[in-house]
Amino acid sequence: MTVLITGGTGFLGSNLARMLIDEGERPVLFDIAPVQGMLKDMASEFDYVRGSLSNLPELINCLRQYTVNKVFHLGGMLSLPSEESPWAAFEANLVGTYHILEASRITKVSQVLYGSTIATYSKDIPSDVIDDKTVQRPTSMYGVTKVSGELLGRFYSRKFGLDFRSVRLPSVVGPGAKTAHISIYNAWAIEEPLKGHPYELRCEPETRCPVIYFKDAVNALRLLAQAERSLIPTMIYNLAGISPPFSANNLVSAVRSRIPGAELTFRPDPEITELLREIGRLRIDDRRAQSEWGWQPAYSLEDMVDDFIKEFNENRSRYL
Repeated sequence: MTVLITGGTGFLGSNLARMLIDEGERPVLFDIAPVQGMLKDMASEFDYVRGSLSNLPELINCLRQYTVNKVFHLGGMLSLPSEESPWAAFEANLVGTYHILEASRITKVSQVLYGSTIATYSKDIPSDVIDDKTVQRPTSMYGVTKVSGELLGRFYSRKFGLDFRSVRLPSVVGPGAKTAHISIYNAWAIEEPLKGHPYELRCEPETRCPVIYFKDAVNALRLLAQAERSLIPTMIYNLAGISPPFSANNLVSAVRSRIPGAELTFRPDPEITELLREIGRLRIDDRRAQSEWGWQPAYSLEDMVDDFIKEFNENRSRYL
């Protein structure tokens, strides 16, 4: 039986694949994009299927061909691309998630683990704390498609008995991320100085954005997938990541103290600033993830920056 990762050649999917390979798995990576540098040194240790989430028969054939019994559904469009082309985001994120769930039902996949986002939260939040019962009324197309995917998963769990489970991730930070999104500055403010490049942060210095280091994010996916189903009644879980959220100015200070000569400046974009303001003021409560399946982040801001620099310098060829 086999693990399939949608979005498997992307940033988070590639890092999850590396972890699974290190643990002895041979995952199948399903993606419309080709294999990137992060996985080229492991090309013989996974299977790659180039395909689109919009094509249901293609997904069914892939699941059957490889006898897939577990799916990590991480494929889709991120925040800024979704704002620029909401119609494409609807197809990739919402229709794509429906196709994964339906293909899993038809081929009798036992578990689907869905990568959701804290961008499902936005308006009408009654306090400054988000927990797993907080109302979700996103204003971005990205958030709309993601909360819709959560609801589809709950339906497939109730109606068909599919073992659906999910984490709402904050901004995932790590070396090698290529796709621009509203909070990408948290990664590129470290990576660009390491490449010797100047970098402009498109937010206000006081902007705070919930962040999780990629090694914590991958570990969270693994832990939730391994949890006994009877012990995770919440099903869909918030992850707080580094808590409390640090400001963009805190990040810049941490980078400058570790990378001499780092050229970092601010040039706020009004649209990005407004979208970040909606979630940056909130504190995320992830106590259910902690109590039900043992979630605990390992990285602080300082730990994240230190490990990012070490990871980039030791594996530079993966990330360029």
